[in-house]
Amino acid sequence: MSVFQAVSDKFFNPFTGRNREIYFSCITELIEKSKEIPVLYEEDARNCLTIYLQNCQYSIETEQLGEKGEIIANSRTPQENAAAILRYFRSCGWITPKEVGRTGDNIASVTAYCRKLVDALHKIFDTDTNGAITNHIFSMYEILSSSFTKDSGRAVRPYSSILVPLVENECDLKNELLILKDSIREIMRAVLKMADVNSFGHFLMKDELLDRFFRDYFFIKRSGLIPSYIANIDRMLQKMRRSEIYGRMIKEYAGLKRTDEFQAKEVIDRQFGELDSFINLEYDRDIGYIDKKINTYYNLYAMRIAMVLGNGTNLEQA
Repeated sequence: MSVFQAVSDKFFNPFTGRNREIYFSCITELIEKSKEIPVLYEEDARNCLTIYLQNCQYSIETEQLGEKGEIIANSRTPQENAAAILRYFRSCGWITPKEVGRTGDNIASVTAYCRKLVDALHKIFDTDTNGAITNHIFSMYEILSSSFTKDSGRAVRPYSSILVPLVENECDLKNELLILKDSIREIMRAVLKMADVNSFGHFLMKDELLDRFFRDYFFIKRSGLIPSYIANIDRMLQKMRRSEIYGRMIKEYAGLKRTDEFQAKEVIDRQFGELDSFINLEYDRDIGYIDKKINTYYNLYAMRIAMVLGNGTNLEQA
């Protein structure tokens, strides 16, 4: 099913409004509130949003919500704005349709799609990415290791519990390596723009991107753990393809996707092939590329600071 067929036509509207920061914070508050109580009712939701709006760091801009002409504005009370935002969320499919609960009040649960979307956005933009690469490698190792233990729960449904999370970790690992590559480019562009010693000092001491980048990179290079983990992941993947778990994966996939075992085997083999290619070829290639770019960055940095100092900049005054 298409993404846009699964949700309301208005589902993404709150992200495009003037008060999108407020809407995102409001829905996050409702999600957190729903974790504290068995059922989130409208009264609880309104009170939650009212408290947030009373202490909100953002100034509410006057905006029409939806097609009914409802307005939120700083001139209205937090209670009025909270009620309007809650109705807006329901019209956009962020809150479940009206349903009277046991208390006689309407239930105001955040919909599953909205909850998943907000959670994904927080993971992308808020999570500290330091160590993400090694965490994915450790996760792949632990998934495979636990699969071969006696009475392993993962081995009961090996496609869903072993292969799917392995492929997900591989995809996330690829993305983290791409982020590292892009970080190098950003660092190099920043270095080329620097024209004085103050700029270099600020860059080295305060730039969070630089700090995150080198912490993650040097842990991979210096810990000595990663090559052995990669080798063991490769060994266990080969072992799994020769084990009875492999046959159960094919049967499970065929049942889940309602296909025959021949087609299921093709899909399973392709996914194992992608894992094998990444572990044995792509990972080393990407790390090698990063090594090369790191050396280029150091050389560029050294030349650039030499040029700045050569132009007569007074280091003590800087």
